[in-house]
Amino acid sequence: MKFEEKLTSLPDVPGIYMMKDIAGRVIYVGKAKSIRKRVPAYFQSPSTYSPRTFALISNVRDLQYIVTRNEKEALILENELIKYFHPKYNIALRDDKTYPHLKLTVDEDFPKLVMARISKRERVKHRTPGIKYFGPYPDVSSLKRTLKTIQRIFPLIKCSKSFFLARRKEGNPSSCLDFHLGQCLAPCVGWISNEDYRKIVEKVVLFLSGKGENLLKKLEEEMEKASRELDFEKAKILRDQIQAIQSISQRVNLRQVEKQKLKAAGKGEILIELQKAIELENLPERIEAFDISDIYGDSAVGSMVVFSGGKPENKSYRKFKIKMVTGIDDVGMMKEVIHRRYTRLMRERGLLPDLILVDGGKGQVSGAKGVLSELGLGIIPVVGLAKGEELIFLPRRSRPIRLPFSSPALHLVQHIRDEAHRFAIRYHRLLQKKKLIGK
Repeated sequence: MKFEEKLTSLPDVPGIYMMKDIAGRVIYVGKAKSIRKRVPAYFQSPSTYSPRTFALISNVRDLQYIVTRNEKEALILENELIKYFHPKYNIALRDDKTYPHLKLTVDEDFPKLVMARISKRERVKHRTPGIKYFGPYPDVSSLKRTLKTIQRIFPLIKCSKSFFLARRKEGNPSSCLDFHLGQCLAPCVGWISNEDYRKIVEKVVLFLSGKGENLLKKLEEEMEKASRELDFEKAKILRDQIQAIQSISQRVNLRQVEKQKLKAAGKGEILIELQKAIELENLPERIEAFDISDIYGDSAVGSMVVFSGGKPENKSYRKFKIKMVTGIDDVGMMKEVIHRRYTRLMRERGLLPDLILVDGGKGQVSGAKGVLSELGLGIIPVVGLAKGEELIFLPRRSRPIRLPFSSPALHLVQHIRDEAHRFAIRYHRLLQKKKLIGK
């Protein structure tokens, strides 16, 4: 859809909009009560704009928007996107202090989770290993309910330091209401060890960091272990925690769909960076990566993984037993796997990749490119990523490309290469195991 058509088809709903330049980079993020009314207004009277706004509008070539449920949600999402993309024409939001955060005092012997109002400047100033902040959050009453629920699921201490020390001196938690309600495990008198308390803290961090799936997996494993050991009381507590987390996991932070869109937008930026770095004509939306695994030529295998839009497409992964090549010949094995993959793909009229990534250097790249040319697929770009110095090899360049180690594009190709290697190793070990069992 052309840019002008996008402007006339915007929805009349709250949300955020992202303006992009000719290279696809996000250069401005804004929020609106009505996306339809706000965005076109930028392009109606440019002569009346300030130099900064005029420069922005002059550089806009594309537009993307995300619908939100209300203006508060749009403000929070706008803030998150600005922090994520660092757009050229945005002025950093200065109203962090108007929203509460959750503060976890991880530097204390027995950390607790509390509400705290803190500005962006204060947050940077207090960025120490001893304190973790989560937020900002837009709705104070909703946050209070969430905090109360978290404290019920994860029994961290809520009392003041003086009350804690007084109970420790008494050696008895009987005067503590939270203890009687089952919402405190009495660390003040040593009824829970520091080590076990820290495990609860780790679960809180997982939950508030948006890693609910990891947390649920951890809790389910602990519940199964408790059941096997016939500790049914502990298993019941863990079951209740799992159910409670599942019921409220969607209430903390941004909605899941928005986080997915944000992540997808970020991947798009990285793919654009990769396209420029390795001089591709088209965006590498679909990448197929290959790896060879063999130990002195024994049970040699090849693997192929597929990444679409910067994310793994597991259903398209393929594995290969090396059949034609014997001995130690990584280049020969790579050529065999490439030939088998794309001979079959053409026969089945499958989807061709925008980029092929091979594990290795110039030899593997030249070998793969030669096979593709023989099959009439020489137009597909091929690059190699060599382990160690992490250099990127291109077919027609005498010298490899060295991207900065901080480059997101390098991180992406490393991740894809490592995933292909992991998949190959897994298959190789499986074959070795079957071989040993057969003996």
